[in-house]
Amino acid sequence: MKKENVLASYLINLGEDVFRLLLVKGAKKEDAEDIIQNTFYKVYLLLDDITESNIRPWFFRVSLNEYIDLKRKKEQQNIYLSEEIYSKLQHTDHEFDTILNKDEIFYLLKDMKKEYIEIFFLKYYYDFSYEEISDFLDIQVDSVKQKLYRARKFVQSTIGGKR
Repeated sequence: MKKENVLASYLINLGEDVFRLLLVKGAKKEDAEDIIQNTFYKVYLLLDDITESNIRPWFFRVSLNEYIDLKRKKEQQNIYLSEEIYSKLQHTDHEFDTILNKDEIFYLLKDMKKEYIEIFFLKYYYDFSYEEISDFLDIQVDSVKQKLYRARKFVQSTIGGKR
C-alpha cells in the first residue's frame, strides 16, 4: 500500500474517532462534520509540518478548539452567577463540577489566561477526565491538575467583582 493511501486511511479513521467524540460531547451532526472538514483542510495545509507522532493529538486539539469556539459563539455572553453558586464558590476550592452551572463557565473565563481557559473549559464544560485532557493537549496529567488549580483560584479571586 502506498504511503499516501496509508496516511489517507489513518486520517479518515482519526476523523471518524473525533467525529464520534464531538457527537458524544453534544455537537450537532452538521457542526461535527464542518469541524472535521475544517480540520482536514488544516492538515492538508500543514502536512509538511506535522509528524506522525503529533498528528493524533494535534487533530484532536484543533477539532476540540474549533468546537469550543463554535459553542462560545452560540452561547450568550451575559451570564450571571446565582446566589447559591456564588456562595459555594466562596467556601470551596474543589469540586467545581458538582457546584458550577456549566453555562456560567463562559462568564468566569472572560479574563482568565488563555492557557487556563482551554483546560478549564475541557474539564468543567465538556466533562473530560484529567487523562483525556492530558492526551488531547499532549501535556502531563500533573500539569493539567496544576493549571486547573490555578484556574479555580483565579475564578475564586475574581468572583466577587464579576457579579
